[in-house]
Amino acid sequence: MTVAAATVVDLPRLMRRRELLIGAAVTAIIAAVVVAVGPAPGDAAVHLYRTWLVQHGIFVWDNFSYGGWYPLASYSLLYYLPTAVVGNLPLVFAAAVASTVLFSSIAMREWGRAALWPSRVFGVLAAAPMFTGLYAYSLGFTAMLVTLKLLQLHRHRLAIVPAILTVGFSPLAFAFLCLIVVSYAAVRRGVSRRRIWFAAGLAVAAGVEGTALVLFRTGQGVYPFHWEDFLSVMIVSVLGVVVARRARAAAPFMAFFALWGLGSVFLYVVSSPFGDNWTRLDAFVFPVMLLTASLADFKPRRLVLLACACAFAYNLVPYFLLVPSRLDNNTQQSSYWAPAIHFLRERQQRQPAYRVEVVPTAEHWEADKIPQAGIPLARGWYRQIDEVYNPILYSNTLGARAYVEWLRQNAVRYVLLARTTPLDWDGGPREAQVVRSRAAGLTVVFRSKNWLIYELPHATPLLSGPGHPVITAFHHTVTSGRVFSAGRYFLRVHYNPYWHLKGAGCVAKGPDKMTILDLSRPGPFSLTAPGTPASWVGQVVDGKQTNCNSG
Repeated sequence: MTVAAATVVDLPRLMRRRELLIGAAVTAIIAAVVVAVGPAPGDAAVHLYRTWLVQHGIFVWDNFSYGGWYPLASYSLLYYLPTAVVGNLPLVFAAAVASTVLFSSIAMREWGRAALWPSRVFGVLAAAPMFTGLYAYSLGFTAMLVTLKLLQLHRHRLAIVPAILTVGFSPLAFAFLCLIVVSYAAVRRGVSRRRIWFAAGLAVAAGVEGTALVLFRTGQGVYPFHWEDFLSVMIVSVLGVVVARRARAAAPFMAFFALWGLGSVFLYVVSSPFGDNWTRLDAFVFPVMLLTASLADFKPRRLVLLACACAFAYNLVPYFLLVPSRLDNNTQQSSYWAPAIHFLRERQQRQPAYRVEVVPTAEHWEADKIPQAGIPLARGWYRQIDEVYNPILYSNTLGARAYVEWLRQNAVRYVLLARTTPLDWDGGPREAQVVRSRAAGLTVVFRSKNWLIYELPHATPLLSGPGHPVITAFHHTVTSGRVFSAGRYFLRVHYNPYWHLKGAGCVAKGPDKMTILDLSRPGPFSLTAPGTPASWVGQVVDGKQTNCNSG
């Protein structure tokens, strides 16, 4: 991962060290300012909730979002382990500063003086995660840069360790690592033992992630790839290829832009969980384009100016578009939710057999505040999962009849509608319109300054079957109840193959991916999912699953 020394103007070692310190300081100052006075981070709610789960020993399964799911295996296997100890902001703050040091070190060692200003610009942009809330991806991106730095130092075997950490923190960052490695391999041909070792390490890392997805299957769904982002990434990619063709020592950039563009075409045509996430490299595309232009001596000027202007706009405009919704910090305050939560807790104590739906707010703090309060939430904040389990809620033709049917399928009794904060633009306004409509038949049972709470009359409970069964307790990993006759019961919690039933009977997969309980006699029962990896391993090894088809 090095270019010929004659092709670049090197920087003195002392100057490089000074630039690294300055860059780290710039990132740290900007990140601190954003945290102190800036808009609320966008995706912070879901990270805070998952961190809370880990802090409370809930690693494998959670009943309180999406009708039951694997919260870590579906997103990031490793990120929430350190955050449970040190917290999200300190970890992401350190990752942002480290990413500046790593990028600058790689770029200045590889391209010398040409990388000076791109590294400085990177230092400014590296504070972005404190605004975007892309916490797990941020740590994965830093681990990716550690991998590239070790490759640059020809430490291929050691580079396997951060590569595995990259996929553990963020599969998306791992995909970008593979993109960059393939870009270099395309222009620096040749096979060596070190490269074979590293390639094998990448395969192992991908295999670990793939195994986790197989063992803990939560439908990954489809993430939309918006045509505006597709058009933007294609324009930037084409311009990057054209500029890189005219630059010295820029062949890896030409391959990078070409592969990024081709990957975008594939992911735009073929629906996948990646979708629009593939464009997240736009957060650093301007310094990369600036470095490419610098290697081309900023010639021809009109082409370079156009390329840098497009990259600059693609890098920063998405941030500006998010600012209006992020300026409303009310929903991240516990006091905003307190009246509604107080009402729901009182009802939940008497009626633990139901979930709550929140018409999604723009910043999705319901994904953290509601389940942390001990109230089971019907949804959450992970669009790919939502698309799998609840596609009807994103339909432009959503009607009252279909909505009420969805409420019953998910054992929802109460629907919360915010009065003083923006709703999620994708599906929120349409759902709110249906909730308010007479055709839905929902009744307002609570009003406050910030909230309306609607109740579905004669709501469908979590557990149904012969003899009027009851749910006595519903927690993150445990569902307890009592039945008054033997028979088959339908539990509106998503099935997983690791359920352990304490009671006379067995568990099976039912319609709509829900759970069937075949109970052979009346009395109490308890259905438990493993909370920790150790308990999951023990349950699998000891054969404690009580699946109806397990023997």
